[in-house]
Amino acid sequence: MISILLDTNLLVDEPNFTAIDETEEPVAMFTSSLCLAELLEGEFNDNPVLAADSIVQLAKAQLSFDGGIPFGEAELTAYRLVCAATVQSGRQLTRARRMDMMIAATALANGMTLATRNIDDFAVVKDVVPVVAL
Repeated sequence: MISILLDTNLLVDEPNFTAIDETEEPVAMFTSSLCLAELLEGEFNDNPVLAADSIVQLAKAQLSFDGGIPFGEAELTAYRLVCAATVQSGRQLTRARRMDMMIAATALANGMTLATRNIDDFAVVKDVVPVVAL
């Protein structure tokens, strides 16, 4: 079985499952509690329409994925490896990049492939965490 961790952007828009459809193995989809936290941030948007849209997206994600995979001790250990890979690549671990790297660490700690639309955001960790564009 192939286990896929969906990045936040795939919870907002329907993923393109073409890459997954080509595999003959069963696929299980998961998300991280961190992705749900990113969706939750949208509730505080100054634009009430965007805030309401974020509430709907979060509710759908919670119904589909419960609370998501929590960021615990195993994920923390994996985060250390992901941070090291980021720094070794010559990129800085900026505040903007940290959440993505924590999501990548969740995939690594749980033996999953990370699926995202923003493949370039995870290029620095592709040797540590399997990443696929959906």
